[in-house]
Amino acid sequence: MDEVSFKEFLENSSNISSKEKAVRSRISKALKVERDLNVNLDSIVCDDNKTYELLTLIPKRMNEQNGVYQNAVRKYYEFRNHKKFPKLNDFKRY
Repeated sequence: MDEVSFKEFLENSSNISSKEKAVRSRISKALKVERDLNVNLDSIVCDDNKTYELLTLIPKRMNEQNGVYQNAVRKYYEFRNHKKFPKLNDFKRY
């Protein structure tokens, strides 16, 4: 994961109000996903199907209740692809 550029992306995002705390939290959550699930987000977010699989795996394997880890992955996807990942129910697998 490219922490430095991801941090810049988050800091420049207009929809993040509490810059320091929110940015630090999202980076921390993304790193925890990489560590706990033994994945590299750069190799995941370049493929929509892999991103979908990771987003559906996170609640099961990380006991996530509130979506914070999925949100961090979605933000990293947006950073790398310059677009938002669709809602899981709207995603069409190929």
